[in-house]
Amino acid sequence: MKISEKRNTTVAAILIIMTIAVYNWFVTPHAKYLMAEEQYQQTMDSVDTKCKILTSRVNVLNKKLENLNKQYEQKKLTFFENQQAKDFLATIQTIAEKNQCTIENIRFMPVNEIAASTSDLKINKYQSSLKIFGGYTNIVKFLNSIQNRPQTVQFDSIDIEINSETGYLECSLTLSIYTLKAKERI
Repeated sequence: MKISEKRNTTVAAILIIMTIAVYNWFVTPHAKYLMAEEQYQQTMDSVDTKCKILTSRVNVLNKKLENLNKQYEQKKLTFFENQQAKDFLATIQTIAEKNQCTIENIRFMPVNEIAASTSDLKINKYQSSLKIFGGYTNIVKFLNSIQNRPQTVQFDSIDIEINSETGYLECSLTLSIYTLKAKERI
């Protein structure tokens, strides 16, 4: 082999080595960056999709929570507050007199705490037993006036008999009202 052929071979080998080196120094890192960018973009698209799904789920759960809060507030109105319960029980005599009924006796039971499904709620049951006398329409008016309120008044028992001596109806009834106390959370 001649010297010029050796030189040409050496130059060609050096050019090939330099081309590979330049490729590895300049092109390969950019190709890796491009692949990394593509993976990054795929990851960001996936995160964006998951974020949209989670946002819609949170919105649905917020609407459910709002509905539950509205139901709770509406249901809460059917309970007496402690002072309202005491005032209501204290005015039963007055309500009977307004409806031309006579209360023979009234007995207030001790306050009974009802077990709630959560420790954040405290439900008390106030129960009264009473015996009233009056005409049929007057007793019905009395019962209606007790129940015509936003809070629930529950009649546990009602027993009506005719008093043979006076001709009036004798109504023995047991009624219950409930108070609700909820611990407020922040």
